[in-house]
Amino acid sequence: MIVKVLIENTPGVDLCGEHGLCLYVQYNGKNFLIDSGASEQFVTNADKMDVDLSQVDMAFLSHAHYDHSSGYPAFFERNTKAKVYLQEAAKNRYFYKIAGPIKKYIGIPEGVLEKYDERFSYVDGALNVDEGVYIVPHSLDGILKRAKHTHMCVVIDGEVLYDDFSHEQTVVFEEEDGLVCFNSCSHSGVEIVIEEVKKAFPDKKIKAYFGGFHMMGITGANSCSYSKEEVQAVATSLKDSSDAKFYSGHCTGTVAFEWLKEILDDRLEAFQSGKVIEL
Repeated sequence: MIVKVLIENTPGVDLCGEHGLCLYVQYNGKNFLIDSGASEQFVTNADKMDVDLSQVDMAFLSHAHYDHSSGYPAFFERNTKAKVYLQEAAKNRYFYKIAGPIKKYIGIPEGVLEKYDERFSYVDGALNVDEGVYIVPHSLDGILKRAKHTHMCVVIDGEVLYDDFSHEQTVVFEEEDGLVCFNSCSHSGVEIVIEEVKKAFPDKKIKAYFGGFHMMGITGANSCSYSKEEVQAVATSLKDSSDAKFYSGHCTGTVAFEWLKEILDDRLEAFQSGKVIEL
C-alpha cells in the first residue's frame, strides 16, 4: 500500500497547503481517494505529484465538513467513474457554535450533493465496499460528550442539536500483516475509533492509523483545546491499546502533536502536502 498526501494544512516543496485533507491510496492494484480538501487545490498538487485522478476507482468522504468535501466538483471534472461513499447522515446541515445563535456553516458546500447526486453512494452503517476495503461507522458510547467539547452541532427539522458524528466513518484496508485505518479528523476521539475498529475486527491487529486528532484550539495550530494531561492520557491509551503507527496532522495542531509525541515517540509521524508513505 502507498499513501500520498495530496493536500494538508502544511505545504510541501512546491506544493500548496490549506486547512483541509485529501489522501490518495494505492491498494491491491486499485486507486482510492479519501476526502477532497477545502478547494480544488488538491488537483494542482496531484498534477505535480504525477497522480492521475481520472484513474481513481473509488472515493470516500470521511465526514460532512467543507474542509474535506469542497474539492469534489473539481474531482468530478477529472474523474467520471468513481463513486464517493459517505454516510447517510452526511445529508444533514452542520454548524459551528460557541454560544448563543449558530455561528458558521461548516457542512458540505451548498448544492454539491444535489448537483452530483449520481456520484454519491450513501451508506447506513458498516459496509464491505471492495475486497479488503471496509467502512466502519461509529458504534460506541461517549461521543456526545466529545461533541459538546468541539462546539459542533447539526440542524435537523429546525432543531439545533449537538453533533453525534453519525456522518463520520473510518475506512479500513486489510493487509496480510494488519489493518490500515483512515479517519480524517477523529472527532469522536481517536481512542474511540481504535476501539470501534477492534470491535469490528476482533482477530486483526491495527498496524497504521491516518488522520487528524481534532485537538487544535480555536485560535489555530499553535493552540490546543485540551490540557496537556488530557492529550497525554489519549496518547497513553493509544500506546497501550494497540501496536499501530500513527500518521497525524490537519486538525491535531502543533501543540497537541508535541505532547502526543512525548508519549508515542517514533510511533507518531506528521504528514504534510506531498508526503508519500509506503506500508
